[in-house]
Amino acid sequence: MQEKLGIQCPFIVENGAGIFIPPDSIFAQAMPQENRYIKISQSRSYLELRLFFKQLQKEYPLRGFGDMQVREVMDLTGLGETGAKYSMQRDFTEPFILEGETDLNALQNRVAEAGLEIVKGGRFFHLISSGQDKAKAMKHLTHMYEEHFNKKLQMIALGDSANDFTMLKSADIGVLIPLYDGSFADIDTDDIIKAEFPGPKGWNKALLEILDVR
Repeated sequence: MQEKLGIQCPFIVENGAGIFIPPDSIFAQAMPQENRYIKISQSRSYLELRLFFKQLQKEYPLRGFGDMQVREVMDLTGLGETGAKYSMQRDFTEPFILEGETDLNALQNRVAEAGLEIVKGGRFFHLISSGQDKAKAMKHLTHMYEEHFNKKLQMIALGDSANDFTMLKSADIGVLIPLYDGSFADIDTDDIIKAEFPGPKGWNKALLEILDVR
């Protein structure tokens, strides 16, 4: 996506599991010089999560990205073939679906015993490392910028589902994007701006309006 937009800057991936720093970013002088992105993460590796996920599948009807073919991911996400292949290249987390009736509380307790968590996204559940979320990664990256520029910066966050809630609440300006049926995920705060449209259209319009008044 950055290549298509013609930009190169740090970015956060997989529900806050990792921050990727490009080697020619403003932080390059403070980082080891390599010709690839520098990863900042305290999350477990994807291999560790997949090994545990295979054990879970003996007890629960789960199907993760690691079990799927590219066509299935395309059908579930609406992505093209290239996008689907990229989405299956995981580093820290496993998106999955439920293929049968499941006791979510029992599943979450089982996962917690292993020091992991399950969060609900817009279309998938995600198996993640405990304590990992988008808000922490956002604050960490923002702090890096504040240290570099020696000034307080304003955080703007946009999201549409439960795994975005901590990020939206932690930002100076939080925008809740409607789901594709026009409804909004239930977030217990009155400080959140509600976008007019779902998906990229709502994200784009809301962000432009925020930037226009600043």
